[in-house]
Amino acid sequence: MCAQRIVLTLLIAGMLASAASCSKSESDQSSATVAPYIPSADMTARVHWLGEDRLGVTAHAFYLMRLWQLPASAKLQDQTLARLSAAPWRLPAGETTTNDSSARLRPLLNDIVWNESYLEVHQPARQPAEFVFAIKLNPDRAGIWETNLAIVLKSLTGTGPVASATDPHGWVLQRTATPNRIELTHAGGWTIVSAAPDNHALLAGVLDWIRHDQLPAVGGGTNDWLEVEADLSRLAAILPPSWHLPAQLPEISLALNGDGANVLTRGQLTLPQPLPLPLAAWNFPTNLIPHLLDSFTAVHGLQPWLSSFKILHVLPLDAPPDRLYFWSRPGAPSQEYFAAPVPDASNQVNRLTEYLLQKSNPWLAAHGYVSFDHSPDANGVVWGHMPTIQPFLRFADTAAGGVIFGGLLPDTHPGTNTQDNLYARPSPSLLFARISAQTNLVYYDWELTGSRIQPCLYLGQVWRVVSRHSQLPDESLSVRWLQTITPRLGPCTTSITCTGTNQLSFVRQSTLGFTGAELQLMADWLESPQFPRGLYSLLTPPSAQP
Repeated sequence: MCAQRIVLTLLIAGMLASAASCSKSESDQSSATVAPYIPSADMTARVHWLGEDRLGVTAHAFYLMRLWQLPASAKLQDQTLARLSAAPWRLPAGETTTNDSSARLRPLLNDIVWNESYLEVHQPARQPAEFVFAIKLNPDRAGIWETNLAIVLKSLTGTGPVASATDPHGWVLQRTATPNRIELTHAGGWTIVSAAPDNHALLAGVLDWIRHDQLPAVGGGTNDWLEVEADLSRLAAILPPSWHLPAQLPEISLALNGDGANVLTRGQLTLPQPLPLPLAAWNFPTNLIPHLLDSFTAVHGLQPWLSSFKILHVLPLDAPPDRLYFWSRPGAPSQEYFAAPVPDASNQVNRLTEYLLQKSNPWLAAHGYVSFDHSPDANGVVWGHMPTIQPFLRFADTAAGGVIFGGLLPDTHPGTNTQDNLYARPSPSLLFARISAQTNLVYYDWELTGSRIQPCLYLGQVWRVVSRHSQLPDESLSVRWLQTITPRLGPCTTSITCTGTNQLSFVRQSTLGFTGAELQLMADWLESPQFPRGLYSLLTPPSAQP
């Protein structure tokens, strides 16, 4: 149990680094030479975060810092750090109140947000994992880490550290449980915390890099704000079994930068299995997609992945679709639509209609839900009769052929968009041209994020009602933060391309780094009663809502 608490504490440090965004300027290189950084075969994860302090002095993060410094952002950050500071005691042992040791951890988390830091995790074969966390601190803050972290670890392990034989301001905590040696030391203005067996090769390597002023940045010394590299399969082996992570996870890398007005995100995903290639040509249902859009998404190469879902083998479909298109338009929040080109779409819709009426309606009635009905024109089905949301499924004939067409509101009258005069909106034909120009593109998404916040939040609350889960409280700090930043968020464009037989590359330009749907999910996560695990709507009983 103590080992799980220590792992959780170290992962909180990494999560704070990887959840924030900042900017990095060129550092002076020491005249001393040192071997270039070469990742070990045991390397499991690395995170390099430059810190809010550095972020605040670079023009490349000007607009992001304006959002970060809003009072609503400060309140949400304060709540998040307070919950993280209690997590090493609260989650494993079930403690629900802040204790003296968690209060000692809290200022250390503030330092992680503010200062440059580096986390590296190794998982040697058949050996315990090794952790090194380094943070750049002034002498006063380094002294607070020496005392506070010693108190925190004594609370978690039951053992107090002793003075280091090699560092007059450091200490060592030796114990029989894994990790059996936890050490705090200093080098070149950095405070370094390590956890590993006695023979700690990773710590020795990091100390050598720091002494030569060449702390290894994940991206090879770029100006990125945040850099992350992880082998998720290896990382899953370190985490407690209660996290229930799947097997065959990919390797990932992620980097964030900016141009002053936007957050620029790039990443890479290396999968354990080859991707199905080649990709077929796009075929857009042009006559279904309106000129005025809040968002448009195109996904390619889905059929092999969708075929793995058992539910699709139950449905009367000839084969899962290989391409899907999603779009939303201004107006009612439920004006969300999709189209799936499939062979013999008309007959497939007819079979789906009969299946839903005959197989699904008895289950819906038994569980207190409204039933599916035939559409008024006998083309497909509708579910419910509410004026604001009425999911439907039907056949549509398009220039690209027959498609399964569905959405949340059959009435598709256009509305207004408050961001129309603030941001340029690409026409559907321009979006189609951008997508078709990239032969290896598997995913493309464009949205006006500010216009998507409220619809995503509304639809999330509708889903919680339908699935009988707790609604996200309107008065929660996360929801208030979303409402505050909504008019300040502009376009977001995301592309995922196939750049190798088992490799996907990710590029995004956005105001904050996230889409409207991702921000809604983030709010649900930040309000979780077991944060940083789970979601509020899944872990809070409806009767326990405030």
